[in-house]
Amino acid sequence: MNEKKSFVVNLIGIPDHERSILRNIFKLSLYRACTYTLALNGDVGQMMLVDADDSEALAAWQSLTVSGKVRSLPPYPPESPSHQALTIMIAREQPVEPVPHWIRRPFVATRVLGVLDQAAALPVEPIQPVASHAEPPAIIQPSSLIVSAPRALVVDDSITVRKQVELELKQFGVQVDTAESGEQAFELISLKSYDVIFLDVILPGIDGYHICKAIKKEKTTKKTPVVMLTSKSSPFDRVKGALSGCDTYLTKPVKQSAFHGVIKKYLKST
Repeated sequence: MNEKKSFVVNLIGIPDHERSILRNIFKLSLYRACTYTLALNGDVGQMMLVDADDSEALAAWQSLTVSGKVRSLPPYPPESPSHQALTIMIAREQPVEPVPHWIRRPFVATRVLGVLDQAAALPVEPIQPVASHAEPPAIIQPSSLIVSAPRALVVDDSITVRKQVELELKQFGVQVDTAESGEQAFELISLKSYDVIFLDVILPGIDGYHICKAIKKEKTTKKTPVVMLTSKSSPFDRVKGALSGCDTYLTKPVKQSAFHGVIKKYLKST
Protein backbone atom coordinates (compact mmCIF):
# COMPACT_ATOMS: atom_id res chain seq x y z
CA MET A 1 0.00 0.00 0.00
CA ASN A 2 1.33 3.47 -0.94
CA GLU A 3 2.31 5.70 1.94
CA LYS A 4 -0.16 8.50 2.62
CA LYS A 5 1.23 11.99 1.93
CA SER A 6 0.07 15.26 3.47
CA PHE A 7 0.65 18.72 2.01
CA VAL A 8 0.13 22.17 3.48
CA VAL A 9 -0.86 24.74 0.85
CA ASN A 10 -0.12 28.48 1.03
CA LEU A 11 -2.34 30.91 -0.90
CA ILE A 12 -1.28 34.17 -2.54
CA GLY A 13 -3.97 36.59 -3.67
CA ILE A 14 -6.82 34.05 -3.61
CA PRO A 15 -10.13 35.82 -2.72
CA ASP A 16 -11.98 34.83 0.45
CA HIS A 17 -14.88 33.10 -1.34
CA GLU A 18 -12.44 30.90 -3.26
CA ARG A 19 -10.50 30.13 -0.10
CA SER A 20 -13.73 28.77 1.35
CA ILE A 21 -14.31 26.64 -1.76
CA LEU A 22 -10.75 25.30 -1.61
CA ARG A 23 -11.16 24.47 2.06
CA ASN A 24 -14.23 22.35 1.23
CA ILE A 25 -12.46 20.68 -1.70
CA PHE A 26 -9.44 19.87 0.47
CA LYS A 27 -11.77 18.10 2.92
CA LEU A 28 -12.54 15.63 0.12
CA SER A 29 -8.85 14.64 0.04
CA LEU A 30 -8.85 13.29 3.61
CA TYR A 31 -9.40 9.74 2.39
CA ARG A 32 -7.10 9.94 -0.64
CA ALA A 33 -3.44 9.00 -1.04
CA CYS A 34 -2.53 12.70 -0.95
CA THR A 35 -4.25 15.03 1.51
CA TYR A 36 -4.22 18.83 1.39
CA THR A 37 -4.87 21.50 4.01
CA LEU A 38 -4.76 25.29 3.88
CA ALA A 39 -1.83 26.84 5.70
CA LEU A 40 -2.70 28.69 8.89
CA ASN A 41 -1.06 32.00 9.75
CA GLY A 42 2.69 31.50 9.87
CA ASP A 43 2.58 27.96 8.47
CA VAL A 44 5.03 27.02 5.73
CA GLY A 45 3.54 24.95 2.93
CA GLN A 46 4.96 22.51 0.43
CA MET A 47 2.69 23.99 -2.25
CA MET A 48 1.57 27.46 -3.18
CA LEU A 49 -1.53 28.53 -5.12
CA VAL A 50 -1.09 31.91 -6.82
CA ASP A 51 -3.82 34.07 -8.36
CA ALA A 52 -2.46 34.59 -11.90
CA ASP A 53 -5.35 36.97 -12.66
CA ASP A 54 -4.10 39.40 -10.00
CA SER A 55 -0.96 41.41 -10.85
CA GLU A 56 -0.28 42.22 -7.17
CA ALA A 57 -0.42 38.53 -6.28
CA LEU A 58 2.01 37.75 -9.09
CA ALA A 59 4.40 40.44 -7.88
CA ALA A 60 4.29 39.03 -4.34
CA TRP A 61 4.90 35.52 -5.67
CA GLN A 62 7.82 36.60 -7.87
CA SER A 63 9.54 38.24 -4.91
CA LEU A 64 9.86 34.69 -3.52
CA THR A 65 10.64 32.90 -6.78
CA VAL A 66 13.87 31.08 -7.44
CA SER A 67 14.41 28.90 -10.50
CA GLY A 68 10.71 28.39 -11.17
CA LYS A 69 9.93 27.36 -7.60
CA VAL A 70 9.24 29.35 -4.48
CA ARG A 71 10.98 29.65 -1.15
CA SER A 72 8.90 29.08 1.93
CA LEU A 73 7.04 32.17 3.07
CA PRO A 74 8.96 34.49 5.42
CA PRO A 75 10.36 34.22 7.94
CA TYR A 76 12.82 31.66 6.57
CA PRO A 77 16.59 31.52 7.19
CA PRO A 78 18.23 33.04 4.07
CA GLU A 79 21.36 30.99 4.72
CA SER A 80 19.36 27.73 4.65
CA PRO A 81 17.57 27.57 1.30
CA SER A 82 16.62 23.91 1.53
CA HIS A 83 12.84 24.33 1.50
CA GLN A 84 10.73 24.94 -1.58
CA ALA A 85 7.04 25.24 -2.31
CA LEU A 86 5.79 24.02 -5.66
CA THR A 87 3.86 26.72 -7.48
CA ILE A 88 0.42 26.19 -9.02
CA MET A 89 -1.23 29.09 -10.85
CA ILE A 90 -4.95 29.88 -10.58
CA ALA A 91 -6.48 31.54 -13.65
CA ARG A 92 -9.66 31.81 -15.70
CA GLU A 93 -7.70 31.21 -18.92
CA GLN A 94 -4.38 29.46 -19.52
CA PRO A 95 -1.54 31.83 -18.52
CA VAL A 96 0.29 33.51 -21.41
CA GLU A 97 3.63 32.31 -20.09
CA PRO A 98 3.90 28.51 -19.85
CA VAL A 99 3.75 27.16 -16.29
CA PRO A 100 4.13 23.55 -15.09
CA HIS A 101 0.79 23.47 -13.28
CA TRP A 102 -2.31 25.63 -13.35
CA ILE A 103 -5.96 25.32 -12.30
CA ARG A 104 -8.79 26.84 -14.30
CA ARG A 105 -11.44 28.99 -12.66
CA PRO A 106 -14.15 28.38 -11.51
CA PHE A 107 -13.02 25.52 -9.29
CA VAL A 108 -14.19 21.96 -9.87
CA ALA A 109 -13.19 19.49 -7.14
CA THR A 110 -11.89 16.77 -9.46
CA ARG A 111 -9.91 19.30 -11.49
CA VAL A 112 -8.31 20.94 -8.44
CA LEU A 113 -7.36 17.67 -6.78
CA GLY A 114 -6.10 16.23 -10.08
CA VAL A 115 -3.64 19.10 -10.60
CA LEU A 116 -2.49 18.97 -6.98
CA ASP A 117 -1.92 15.22 -7.24
CA GLN A 118 0.21 15.77 -10.36
CA ALA A 119 2.29 18.38 -8.56
CA ALA A 120 2.57 16.15 -5.48
CA ALA A 121 4.21 13.44 -7.60
CA LEU A 122 7.18 15.72 -8.39
CA PRO A 123 10.27 15.60 -6.16
CA VAL A 124 11.12 18.84 -4.37
CA GLU A 125 14.77 19.69 -4.93
CA PRO A 126 16.89 22.07 -2.83
CA ILE A 127 16.93 25.70 -3.96
CA GLN A 128 20.20 26.74 -5.52
CA PRO A 129 21.69 30.08 -4.41
CA VAL A 130 21.08 32.88 -6.92
CA ALA A 131 23.91 35.19 -7.94
CA SER A 132 23.35 38.83 -7.06
CA HIS A 133 23.59 39.84 -10.75
CA ALA A 134 20.91 37.41 -11.83
CA GLU A 135 17.97 39.01 -13.64
CA PRO A 136 14.61 38.83 -11.90
CA PRO A 137 12.08 36.50 -13.50
CA ALA A 138 9.75 38.02 -16.08
CA ILE A 139 6.36 39.00 -14.75
CA ILE A 140 3.51 36.88 -16.00
CA GLN A 141 0.83 39.26 -17.22
CA PRO A 142 -2.76 38.61 -16.15
CA SER A 143 -4.52 36.85 -19.03
CA SER A 144 -7.93 38.36 -18.31
CA LEU A 145 -9.90 40.56 -15.97
CA ILE A 146 -11.02 38.99 -12.72
CA VAL A 147 -14.50 37.52 -13.09
CA SER A 148 -16.52 36.45 -10.08
CA ALA A 149 -17.56 32.83 -9.67
CA PRO A 150 -21.07 31.80 -10.77
CA ARG A 151 -23.79 32.33 -8.17
CA ALA A 152 -26.86 30.19 -7.56
CA LEU A 153 -29.96 30.55 -5.41
CA VAL A 154 -31.53 27.42 -3.89
CA VAL A 155 -35.13 27.83 -2.68
CA ASP A 156 -36.56 24.87 -0.75
CA ASP A 157 -38.29 24.51 2.62
CA SER A 158 -36.34 21.30 3.34
CA ILE A 159 -32.96 21.97 4.94
CA THR A 160 -31.81 18.53 3.75
CA VAL A 161 -32.52 19.37 0.12
CA ARG A 162 -30.98 22.82 0.44
CA LYS A 163 -27.78 21.39 1.89
CA GLN A 164 -27.60 18.60 -0.72
CA VAL A 165 -27.93 21.01 -3.64
CA GLU A 166 -25.58 23.51 -2.01
CA LEU A 167 -22.81 20.92 -1.52
CA GLU A 168 -23.17 19.69 -5.11
CA LEU A 169 -22.97 23.24 -6.48
CA LYS A 170 -19.90 24.08 -4.43
CA GLN A 171 -18.07 21.16 -6.03
CA PHE A 172 -18.39 23.13 -9.28
CA GLY A 173 -17.02 26.31 -7.71
CA VAL A 174 -20.45 27.95 -7.52
CA GLN A 175 -21.30 30.47 -4.80
CA VAL A 176 -24.61 29.54 -3.18
CA ASP A 177 -27.35 31.42 -1.34
CA THR A 178 -30.34 29.59 0.11
CA ALA A 179 -33.91 30.50 1.03
CA GLU A 180 -36.70 28.48 2.61
CA SER A 181 -39.64 30.56 1.38
CA GLY A 182 -40.74 32.70 -1.54
CA GLU A 183 -40.47 35.84 0.57
CA GLN A 184 -36.83 35.14 1.40
CA ALA A 185 -36.15 34.30 -2.26
CA PHE A 186 -37.57 37.62 -3.51
CA GLU A 187 -35.54 39.52 -0.92
CA LEU A 188 -32.30 37.87 -2.09
CA ILE A 189 -33.16 38.33 -5.77
CA SER A 190 -33.73 42.05 -5.14
CA LEU A 191 -30.23 42.34 -3.64
CA LYS A 192 -28.16 40.06 -5.90
CA SER A 193 -28.07 38.66 -9.42
CA TYR A 194 -27.94 34.89 -9.97
CA ASP A 195 -26.73 32.69 -12.81
CA VAL A 196 -29.27 29.96 -11.98
CA ILE A 197 -32.13 29.49 -9.52
CA PHE A 198 -33.22 26.13 -8.10
CA LEU A 199 -36.84 26.43 -7.02
CA ASP A 200 -39.00 23.96 -5.09
CA VAL A 201 -42.58 23.62 -6.36
CA ILE A 202 -44.24 23.31 -2.93
CA LEU A 203 -43.30 26.06 -0.48
CA PRO A 204 -44.96 27.67 2.54
CA GLY A 205 -47.05 30.59 1.27
CA ILE A 206 -46.60 31.36 -2.42
CA ASP A 207 -45.73 28.23 -4.44
CA GLY A 208 -42.83 27.73 -6.81
CA TYR A 209 -44.90 28.17 -9.98
CA HIS A 210 -45.98 31.68 -8.97
CA ILE A 211 -42.43 32.57 -7.91
CA CYS A 212 -41.13 31.41 -11.28
CA LYS A 213 -43.73 33.49 -13.14
CA ALA A 214 -42.72 36.56 -11.15
CA ILE A 215 -39.02 35.94 -11.90
CA LYS A 216 -39.68 35.57 -15.62
CA LYS A 217 -41.80 38.73 -15.76
CA GLU A 218 -39.06 40.95 -14.34
CA LYS A 219 -36.78 42.53 -16.93
CA THR A 220 -33.66 42.02 -14.80
CA THR A 221 -34.30 38.32 -14.06
CA LYS A 222 -36.34 36.97 -16.99
CA LYS A 223 -33.26 35.43 -18.63
CA THR A 224 -32.08 33.73 -15.42
CA PRO A 225 -32.45 29.93 -15.77
CA VAL A 226 -34.98 28.51 -13.30
CA VAL A 227 -34.76 24.82 -12.41
CA MET A 228 -37.91 23.53 -10.69
CA LEU A 229 -37.47 20.92 -7.95
CA THR A 230 -40.47 18.62 -7.69
CA SER A 231 -41.37 15.29 -6.13
CA LYS A 232 -43.87 14.74 -8.94
CA SER A 233 -43.15 13.77 -12.53
CA SER A 234 -46.56 13.69 -14.26
CA PRO A 235 -47.09 15.31 -17.70
CA PHE A 236 -49.42 17.82 -16.03
CA ASP A 237 -46.60 19.01 -13.76
CA ARG A 238 -44.31 19.43 -16.76
CA VAL A 239 -46.94 21.49 -18.58
CA LYS A 240 -47.60 23.62 -15.50
CA GLY A 241 -43.87 24.19 -15.06
CA ALA A 242 -43.49 25.15 -18.72
CA LEU A 243 -46.40 27.61 -18.45
CA SER A 244 -44.75 29.23 -15.43
CA GLY A 245 -41.63 29.82 -17.55
CA CYS A 246 -39.20 27.40 -15.91
CA ASP A 247 -36.28 26.24 -18.05
CA THR A 248 -36.24 22.65 -16.82
CA TYR A 249 -37.05 20.58 -13.76
CA LEU A 250 -35.47 17.93 -11.56
CA THR A 251 -37.41 15.25 -9.70
CA LYS A 252 -36.54 14.75 -6.01
CA PRO A 253 -34.61 12.93 -4.77
CA VAL A 254 -32.31 14.43 -7.39
CA LYS A 255 -30.01 12.01 -9.20
CA GLN A 256 -26.42 13.20 -9.35
CA SER A 257 -26.06 12.53 -13.08
CA ALA A 258 -29.18 14.58 -13.89
CA PHE A 259 -28.03 17.37 -11.60
CA HIS A 260 -24.59 17.56 -13.20
CA GLY A 261 -26.21 17.67 -16.63
CA VAL A 262 -28.25 20.70 -15.61
CA ILE A 263 -25.20 22.45 -14.15
CA LYS A 264 -23.14 21.94 -17.29
CA LYS A 265 -26.02 23.19 -19.46
CA TYR A 266 -26.83 26.39 -17.60
CA LEU A 267 -23.40 27.16 -16.14
CA LYS A 268 -21.28 26.50 -19.22
CA SER A 269 -18.09 27.89 -17.64
CA THR A 270 -17.99 25.13 -14.96
